[in-house]
Amino acid sequence: MSSVKKLIGEIKSDINKEANIKEYSKLLTEKYNYYAMIKMSMNYYTMEEIISEMTDNNSDVCKYFEVLTRLIKNNIIDRKPVDDEAVTAVKQIRENIEYKMKILTSYTDGYEIYEYILNRIEAKVKDKVENVDIALLSDKMYSYVFNESDKMVINSKLQLLMAQLPVRMTKSKFGDVVSNTLALYKGGEKSSLDEFCDMLRTSSLISKPKGFETEYPFLYHVYTDLSSVDYKELKDDEFDILNDRLSQAAAIINEEASNYILMQEIANDIYTILLTIEDAYGENEKLPAYKAALHIINKCIESDDFDSLSEILMDSFISLEGAQEDVTESIMPLEAAFDDIYVGKSEDIKSYGLSDKFDILDKISRLLSTSLFIDVENYVRNESNMVDEAYYNETKDKLIADFMNLFNDCGRMVVRSIMCKILAAMPIFLNSKQEIKEYFDYTLSGCKDMSELTACNKLICEIIEEDY
Repeated sequence: MSSVKKLIGEIKSDINKEANIKEYSKLLTEKYNYYAMIKMSMNYYTMEEIISEMTDNNSDVCKYFEVLTRLIKNNIIDRKPVDDEAVTAVKQIRENIEYKMKILTSYTDGYEIYEYILNRIEAKVKDKVENVDIALLSDKMYSYVFNESDKMVINSKLQLLMAQLPVRMTKSKFGDVVSNTLALYKGGEKSSLDEFCDMLRTSSLISKPKGFETEYPFLYHVYTDLSSVDYKELKDDEFDILNDRLSQAAAIINEEASNYILMQEIANDIYTILLTIEDAYGENEKLPAYKAALHIINKCIESDDFDSLSEILMDSFISLEGAQEDVTESIMPLEAAFDDIYVGKSEDIKSYGLSDKFDILDKISRLLSTSLFIDVENYVRNESNMVDEAYYNETKDKLIADFMNLFNDCGRMVVRSIMCKILAAMPIFLNSKQEIKEYFDYTLSGCKDMSELTACNKLICEIIEEDY
């Protein structure tokens, strides 16, 4: 670690600049390759187990996994040179997975809108309406939110509660809240404002992704059933049918999304390895954990009987213990200095012919980040296109108009559900403890629907109890 600190310190002080910058690039490349190989081997084994239990070998999950397996076999195990075809293949898999995840996320957002309604009419439909002590519930919420002083924790708790509170807000007031929230982006980057507005549009289903109607027929049928129901007249048996179908759909989404998230991790790691293997393999292949990772992957690919693998690979998994944590710790100081070197020494990097290598390291830092679906191909660094008053007004007016058009096509219950969902996704618009307490009192006392109050009381109390 001390040698790394010395290396970085000398680069920043322009000591032995060329040699040190080259050494820094080489070292980070090797660490990234090592980290990706260790993580990918463990995730690949897990994915192999999932695939072995699937009954439909023609599913897209299986097809994508076959492509990733072929890349591993050709370019990582057999060490065939990495060409444009291999890189294009892993890029395409990432795009395919992102396409699927956008659809699954959109269905999740849509189902949440109608689950909110079903929760609030259940007591009425099932004739289980209870009397709710509004003052007591409001006090419970206030105490729950402010039993800690950390502002982030307070905001997180408020957002949890906002997602369950009754909404009795006019469309005009909702527009004001949206307007005030977007105003926070003035002077910031346009891309940040655009991304926030896109998130609001997708979470409210103003915007639906390509393939929403075609990729998952059952999920689409459930969504159309939910969106076409007259919830005011819903009967007990109809409620149970909708609730059961919603549960079935949620199970499908959970399974599909879990598979694709894991596969995206594998794809990101493979992409990292393809970008670094030429420069890093020679050093890393000498390391015991790296050898063990290669052995695990190779045996998974060779074996036709997954059940026998756990015993065969036990020693290899023991060799991996602690390896990922160790390499993560060694990467941290290198990454912490990356921006200073990449941007601050850009002219030197260019003059030493290292621009491509540092561009690759910049890409890998995003591939290995927690943002699995980040666009690593079209990323713009240090964007200076800021939100001015004109852009803010244009963006705000368009988003509010989109919400008003959506609300005009929805029933009152759906409008309230969407408002609640959006309010919970926004920064808290209340400025003091007093305002928050008054908002709790106002929203609860303003709700005259005892079925909704019953649901709110139940859901909010569950949230509070889970925290203790």
